[in-house]
Amino acid sequence: MGLLADRFRALIAKEKDPRMNEADSDILYSTGFLTLDFLNGYKAFVKKPNNEEYFYNAVGFVDGSSTTFIGRPSSGKTTIALQIAANIIRKFPNAVMFYDDIEGGSNIARRQILTRFTLEEMDNRIIYRNSSVSAENFYKRIAMISDEKLNHRDEYEYNTGILDSKGKEIYKLIPTVYILDSLAMLTPEKITEEEELSGQMSTTAAAKTNTAVFKRIVPKLKAANIILFVINHINDKIEINAFTHTKSQVGYLKQNETLPGGKAALYLANNMIRVDDGAVLKPEKDLGVSGKIVDFTYIKSRTNASGRSIPMVFTYDNGFDNMLSLFMFLKSNGAIEMKGAYCSLRGYPDMRFTQKGFKDKLLNDSEFSQAFLNVAKEELETLLAKPIDNLQIDNNSSFDNLSNSLLGLN
Repeated sequence: MGLLADRFRALIAKEKDPRMNEADSDILYSTGFLTLDFLNGYKAFVKKPNNEEYFYNAVGFVDGSSTTFIGRPSSGKTTIALQIAANIIRKFPNAVMFYDDIEGGSNIARRQILTRFTLEEMDNRIIYRNSSVSAENFYKRIAMISDEKLNHRDEYEYNTGILDSKGKEIYKLIPTVYILDSLAMLTPEKITEEEELSGQMSTTAAAKTNTAVFKRIVPKLKAANIILFVINHINDKIEINAFTHTKSQVGYLKQNETLPGGKAALYLANNMIRVDDGAVLKPEKDLGVSGKIVDFTYIKSRTNASGRSIPMVFTYDNGFDNMLSLFMFLKSNGAIEMKGAYCSLRGYPDMRFTQKGFKDKLLNDSEFSQAFLNVAKEELETLLAKPIDNLQIDNNSSFDNLSNSLLGLN
């Protein structure tokens, strides 16, 4: 190791201010939807003190991160956020979901269906509010959660069971998930009714306040392992000049699309996921469900490549379906082949099944379920970000030497 690195770490070991410490290794929490997990995942490397080395699949959302879901109305943004939030906190008895429903579009029956919590669990695991939400008290609640967890670390900290790259055990505070629905409706407390009705003035004031709030909460999210989900709308952009078009706020937005609420939530987000609903599914055909296919595109990811999409199956009754979504992903990648009315798995041509009968076969035929998992694992792992191998490093070194020669540095 380098001289400065060794001596600096020795100095830090004597420091009493925890803010001076090196960053702890990240861990990722599964969303409960394998395709979303792997599309945001990577191959993590571990070298234990006994020199044993191995890779494992780190998939899902990073601890203490922020994810923004954007899309048109009724595309499934809030639904997926609620389902993922419940899946993350489910295995932690003391973990809680906070849900600021500024738009007031949720009801307890629907929340129960999507989270799969009992009424008692919902009372203990979800803190819900749908009125008097402002940018200021949204920040205050994040700060309160952070202070509570950091001031009682011994009660909230747990061993993740995961090792960092040096083989050291990783400890984290149990995850808290906070849903803000939506950024478009988040406004400062001090905007008067007249200012709100005036239009542009209130829009500018809200954007400035939101920017200040998001800049201040980001370090609190990471320190206290608060995973923030922000819901935002894609609106139609009104161009003043029909012959000129302003540049989109982020990639993968069309020229006539814009996002409200300020830019801070965009550039401070660890992930930004675009949600676009598509083909309608009818119970008498296709997969035998009433719903639609919804495309999820990672516009931004800090753990994997951006710009890639996967299809998900949304059912009107129960929200997004993990098994059917995985089926659609494998079908779209050619790992499930269609032959007339029947399907077959790649590498298992004799295991024939229908789309309608897929889920029942997966749950009740152990031989088929094992074959399906084998195919799914192979296909999902192609989505992971992988470490650079030695050959690539050598090639880069050769190019560096050439560059230095051209610059006269060799």
